[in-house]
Amino acid sequence: MTPPLLSVKDLTVRFKVRGAAPFREAAYLTAVDGVTFDVARGESLGIVGESGSGKSTTALAIARLITHHSGEVRLDGEDLLALKGGDLRRARRKFQFIFQDPYSSLNPRRRAAEIVTEPLASIGLVPKGDRRKLVDDLFEAVGLRPEQQNLFPHQFSGGQRQRIGIARALAPNPALVICDEAVSALDVAVQAQILNLLRRLQRERGLTYLFISHDLGVVQHMCDRIAVMYMGKIVEFADRLSLFNSPLHPYTCALLSAVPSVDPDRRARTKRILITGEPPSPTSPPPGCRFASRCPVAEPRCKTEPPPLREVREGHRVACHLVGDDARAPV
Repeated sequence: MTPPLLSVKDLTVRFKVRGAAPFREAAYLTAVDGVTFDVARGESLGIVGESGSGKSTTALAIARLITHHSGEVRLDGEDLLALKGGDLRRARRKFQFIFQDPYSSLNPRRRAAEIVTEPLASIGLVPKGDRRKLVDDLFEAVGLRPEQQNLFPHQFSGGQRQRIGIARALAPNPALVICDEAVSALDVAVQAQILNLLRRLQRERGLTYLFISHDLGVVQHMCDRIAVMYMGKIVEFADRLSLFNSPLHPYTCALLSAVPSVDPDRRARTKRILITGEPPSPTSPPPGCRFASRCPVAEPRCKTEPPPLREVREGHRVACHLVGDDARAPV
């Protein structure tokens, strides 16, 4: 069996809560709690969930842009969380990040060509004399004109700025590209263009994507497998067809019921599930299932026993006491 390109095991990220009273034990907010998954080479894995679920924090920790508390992240067999200094800088050529906001992720004082070559300068991969040809190729690959290389970010539209961000991410020729809400700040028509561009680049360059999004329609279009997160934990993990056709966790069912559809038959089959109440405090999570206080089918044990993330059919894992071995969603 081919080993995965990216392997994440028991990743935990927590932040110290400010304002704690003097002489008291420090309080922590656990944003990511024991997340485990693998990403095969050449596939796209989506991580979805509402705001505050921990999906972006997971991506930032994998990319070493924030500090982790515990766990293991291996990229092509190399432990990223153990690297420091020059070793980490050299490893960054293997993974790159596309940020959410194309308006704030580009340096306004640099021209577009300089922005694209910035990772090459910091990592020292390509000699200066060869960078011009690389920039020409990248601008063509992302659909930008050669004369636009000398423009500043404010002279581009939002979609064009994101294309610059994509070109910058591709410059070191990475194996893994982490897309953190890469199209959420764009108009719907521009979103479709950028998503199609990302899919084409994946085919042409053999890229592997870790795709973070709150938009299930985008994830369905882009991803091979999907992890659903709630309050720092993965509650369901499955391939795209299984997740969208046969969701098992009540939280996943509620998310999918909110997705609009133009198919009248699907609208008739889908019953809208409302999630009431507020999520529990992330600084003092409940002892059982973290969704239990908002779950419409929760039982008493759901509030006291944490459900393990277990496999109920091949490739489909779910963390719910009410999903039996027959892999049927609770009614």
